[in-house]
Amino acid sequence: MTMRAAPLLWFALLASHAVAFTIPQNSQPITALYAAKKQNKKRASGGGGGFGVSKNKSSPPSVTPASADIQSLEKQWDNFASITDLEIFPAGDPEDEDYRHFIVADVFVRIGPEDEDSTPGTGWFRTGKLVAADDIDINIAFALQRGLILWTAAAMWPQISSKGQAAAKLMQVGFMPPSMNMADESEPPLDEEESEDVQIPQRVAIKDDVSLKNIGFRPDFNPPGFTYKRRERSAMKTKKSGLDEIMEVED
Repeated sequence: MTMRAAPLLWFALLASHAVAFTIPQNSQPITALYAAKKQNKKRASGGGGGFGVSKNKSSPPSVTPASADIQSLEKQWDNFASITDLEIFPAGDPEDEDYRHFIVADVFVRIGPEDEDSTPGTGWFRTGKLVAADDIDINIAFALQRGLILWTAAAMWPQISSKGQAAAKLMQVGFMPPSMNMADESEPPLDEEESEDVQIPQRVAIKDDVSLKNIGFRPDFNPPGFTYKRRERSAMKTKKSGLDEIMEVED
């Protein structure tokens, strides 16, 4: 993988994580690393959460959130494919022994407004899909993968990254019920009417027994310079193999 030279010295830190994302040359972009640092700072200070949210500090979760780097994206992508088998709803009968419950959500990211009277910096960009398995609250799945989602969105969408570092603190994650819709690089943000359906994840207490293995995140497309679909390809081969067996029986 290769990466363009960046104008900021601190951006060299990304190279140490083998990140291969293309960043605009003639701007001060919101890099994925910067977005992740902002998220970590919010987490440490107990701030953030949007307008009208209580500012009371809470003790940090004992579960370590997914890190915002390429290795973490691969792991959470694998988790998504493994949990869902590339479905948006659980298959089978809940009474079956091998049934596994999960919830999928369509994920969106935008640059939010500076205050209650401002307009958002960007519209909502479709970014990927998130899954929470078993009895995990989907809000917890968002909380533990928020930094990773912002990191990925900054690499996927130059319309977001080109807004500059000052806008990184305004990045927001939203979601909708799961759909078969998936974005590509040319897709515009949601229009005003569609944006009304986007929900903001709630802040909830994170239980000690939650594991990152039981949640996952899949981007709708590979960010520039990054290709990874190992577990997903395997799942698709399994599906095709099963379909071939069914067709043979029917013949």
